[in-house]
Amino acid sequence: MQYAPLAFGFANLAMLGWLAAAAIPILIHLWNKRRYREESWAAIEFLLAALNKTSRRMWLEQWLLLALRMALVAVIVLAVAQPFWQASGLAFAPGQRTLKMFVIDNSYSMGYRPTDKSRFERAKQRAVQIVEESTQGDAFMLVLLGSPPSVVVGTPAGDRRDFLDEIEALKLAHTSADLPATLVRLEELLAAVDDAGLSRRELIFLTDLGRNTWAPDLKGEEAAGYRQRLDHLASQAVLSIVDVGQGGSENMAVTDLAMQEPLATTAREVALETQIRNFGNQARNRHLVEFYVDGRRTKERYVDVPAGEQAALVFTHRFDTVGEHVAEVRLGGDLLDVDNHRWLSLDVKDRVRVLCVNGKPGAQPMTGAADYVVLALNPDAGEGINSGQVEPEVIAESGLLERDLGVYDCVFLCNVAQFTSAEARVLEKVLARGGGLVFFLGDQVLADRYNQELADGNTHVLPARLGEVISEPQYQYRFDPLNYRHPLLSAFQGREQSGLLTTPVYKYFRLQPLPKSRVALAFYGGDPAIVEQTLGRGRSVVMATEGSLSSVDPKTKDPWTTMPAWPSFLPMVQEILSLAVRGQQVEHNLEVGQPLGDSLDGMTARPTVEVNTPGGARDEVRMSLEGQVSRWTYTDTLQSGLYHVVLGAPLSRQENFSVNVDTSESDLARAAVEDLPRQFSARERMGLEQTDFANVSYRGGFHKQLLYLALGLLLAETLVAWWYGHAR
Repeated sequence: MQYAPLAFGFANLAMLGWLAAAAIPILIHLWNKRRYREESWAAIEFLLAALNKTSRRMWLEQWLLLALRMALVAVIVLAVAQPFWQASGLAFAPGQRTLKMFVIDNSYSMGYRPTDKSRFERAKQRAVQIVEESTQGDAFMLVLLGSPPSVVVGTPAGDRRDFLDEIEALKLAHTSADLPATLVRLEELLAAVDDAGLSRRELIFLTDLGRNTWAPDLKGEEAAGYRQRLDHLASQAVLSIVDVGQGGSENMAVTDLAMQEPLATTAREVALETQIRNFGNQARNRHLVEFYVDGRRTKERYVDVPAGEQAALVFTHRFDTVGEHVAEVRLGGDLLDVDNHRWLSLDVKDRVRVLCVNGKPGAQPMTGAADYVVLALNPDAGEGINSGQVEPEVIAESGLLERDLGVYDCVFLCNVAQFTSAEARVLEKVLARGGGLVFFLGDQVLADRYNQELADGNTHVLPARLGEVISEPQYQYRFDPLNYRHPLLSAFQGREQSGLLTTPVYKYFRLQPLPKSRVALAFYGGDPAIVEQTLGRGRSVVMATEGSLSSVDPKTKDPWTTMPAWPSFLPMVQEILSLAVRGQQVEHNLEVGQPLGDSLDGMTARPTVEVNTPGGARDEVRMSLEGQVSRWTYTDTLQSGLYHVVLGAPLSRQENFSVNVDTSESDLARAAVEDLPRQFSARERMGLEQTDFANVSYRGGFHKQLLYLALGLLLAETLVAWWYGHAR
């Protein structure tokens, strides 16, 4: 190991001139001695003879008192001069001014509380201590390491009192930490700093050294840029780490809470599945898990979770009323409370309303383009079509503009020939509010019109362009599940008897997926069979072939497909519906840092919007008017919990938004020393292994110790003087 050179100096060098005051006791002694003239007196001779026996002891006592008084003055002067020592890998001149930029880890793992103080509180306390021990004239900046990073003090601050107030006011956010993005922000800040009088720079990271933060999984150009940025920062400043992460790493967290069905209805019980993960190294047995609905505890369970494993629990609840509801799962307490809660906002309906647009009506039952789809959507209809949980409604394609599509959760478009620009805009609004669109193609479809109005134009509602029709006489195309990677096919995995892989298809449109779309199901040979894409807050799904038996090839007399008669058709339609409408729940269930907001069509008046945060604050949000659409947005979502939004007149309604943490931060595993970037030094090792670090910077001041010593000398002088006087 190479040891850094030591530098010694005084923060207030001019104060050393007062060391001359240490001679005052001697001057007083000499002055008092000159004031008296010695004369011989016979009567005193007998007294002097007696004193000669103890004169040596008195002489030592007087010199000891004099030394104590001189040392007291000297120590006080040295304390005021603030001496310090510094070990530095860089050239250092005693007394130079330093820019110290504090980067405090603001990820929620810093809320871990192994003692009476959390890691975040310890980081703030240590930052305050470093500021107080800094030399006169140093300047300070403050950045929070988060996702995204936050600049608290962006210009060098020389006023310590104001800077310390900023540190004390910091509140822990419930975000994760993004070190690469923070380094980009630090580069920008340092580039903008005026170096007037600041000859040295230090970047001081106060962190728990979480592995998720300090060992990011970067590849390619991203990893190269990360290393280059570290090199550049290290060339401009001393990079150092204050480790506040000791205290254990045992943690339990609620990592997921979701409905097993796409939408909640009053028609039957709603099943909600939650995942509980043990991130620690010890098994947790009989850990309490509580289930709340609208703030009332309805059920509780006890769960056993082995070390490093997770367990799933299912809670069921029957909602009696339609409208906004909130489900919550709570864990029994541990040392990190932030991830012990998870919320789910639900818009409970009486039925799932689906509009089926029939592009090719049939003269006989089950001969129309939408008939099999309707049956698959509501297989329990019996004599009444509305007896199931899903309520499908069938219209002709000419009636699309006559319906208010805002009341439907999903629209199925079955073998519709073409769309106008006005119809395309109506479908776009369905996706914008979180609804679903499902396209089943067929012999009526005009591919060029689909591409022009739905894919290539100003309105984008189709996840793929339509190519030519693929057909070979007497040839059957089969589905390729693509290893069941897509969630749409998860219900078919391990169920080979469902008929999915044996479904015969004789004709289909060759789909050309658009950017950001996903292929859920393909044909053997590579052509996509089902393509889906998230558009707006909704989802659009297109099936390359028909959803009925209505289209028959005039030459071979074969339909496009016999899929509607296959056992796999009903679960496939149900899964497509689930995928298409899932966006309606997603829009009110977000992660920390994602903005809240909504769009309101046709609003001439702009209602007031009040956001009530989990911390109890009330913020009013202004709505912006863009054409005929009013929109509000709220971005201050750095705390997890339930955000209650009140929309004023003329809407006069309330909405709940659940904001949950990204549970990757719940893993409290620490980065090993060898994982730390080589450009960083350990300012305080605090449990790190001893190893070489580049540009290590240690600084110690001992003026406080000198003040304590001065107090001790004062007490010692008083006691010694009293003792000598009492003894005599």
